[in-house]
Amino acid sequence: MGIFNRKKDDAKDAKKSTAPKASKPKAEAAEAPKKEAAMAASPRETGAAYRVLVRPIVTEKTTRLGRVNQYAFEVAMTANKLEIRKAVKAVYGVTPTDVRVMRIFGKPVRSRSGMSRRSTWRKAIVTLKQGDRIDQFANA
Repeated sequence: MGIFNRKKDDAKDAKKSTAPKASKPKAEAAEAPKKEAAMAASPRETGAAYRVLVRPIVTEKTTRLGRVNQYAFEVAMTANKLEIRKAVKAVYGVTPTDVRVMRIFGKPVRSRSGMSRRSTWRKAIVTLKQGDRIDQFANA
């Protein structure tokens, strides 16, 4: 049973190679928690959030909404208000107070083979807590 012998050998080698580790200098040890706090969320936590939030919508009309602390996003067709709220909080690190959702039906367009229709999509307008802000152009 070579597998079990290998595990025993690995355990013996691990015991032998445990040399005393040099501790971090105090300055580096103090900076480590600051760096972790500076990161909003790990990619693993925000992975589902990026499936909910397709993209921010940056137009003249939505830029004016930014003055009253509201931001517009294209969201997944299956996302509900709670998922959108959690996704905005995970990605941007702000607290949404209200989420309004609407469907934008695709417009009919003319093509070479006749009339067809653009895809229907879903838009969410998110109102943030007073004092919170999203810099749209940095992430758009």
